[in-house]
Amino acid sequence: MSRSMKRKLAPGEEALQGAYAIGRVMLVDISGEAAYKPPADIHETPEGVVIRLEIPGVAKDEVDVRVKGSRIEIVGDKQPDPAGDAASYLCLERAFGKFHRAFDVSGSVNLSRMTAVLKGGVLILFLPKVPERRGLEQRIPIHEEE
Repeated sequence: MSRSMKRKLAPGEEALQGAYAIGRVMLVDISGEAAYKPPADIHETPEGVVIRLEIPGVAKDEVDVRVKGSRIEIVGDKQPDPAGDAASYLCLERAFGKFHRAFDVSGSVNLSRMTAVLKGGVLILFLPKVPERRGLEQRIPIHEEE
């Protein structure tokens, strides 16, 4: 994430490891232990926040994206390629097994309208921003007491 897109963390927030602050939105990585944690890129656009996770070799039905309250969870299971019983590996660097990423989100995004697209081994989550309400004039009705 570029420095220009990050906001300065308020006192006390710097202690949060895995905290990403973008404009008026804050994401805290609360992923638990799993076989591996897919790498993620997070950036802001004028319309919302985009989270991209690398999950090559994972089919759409092997990954689950859930929203519960202010938490986004991405869980799945990456199956190893069948190499045969007689395979003798010279190098084995790719990760397989269960994966998990979770983010606690606070700020001006609408999680109920979040979308997810799996494209070329990259899971793209789009969190649309809530329309700006500051500066808008709102008329408050006055009621007479009887």
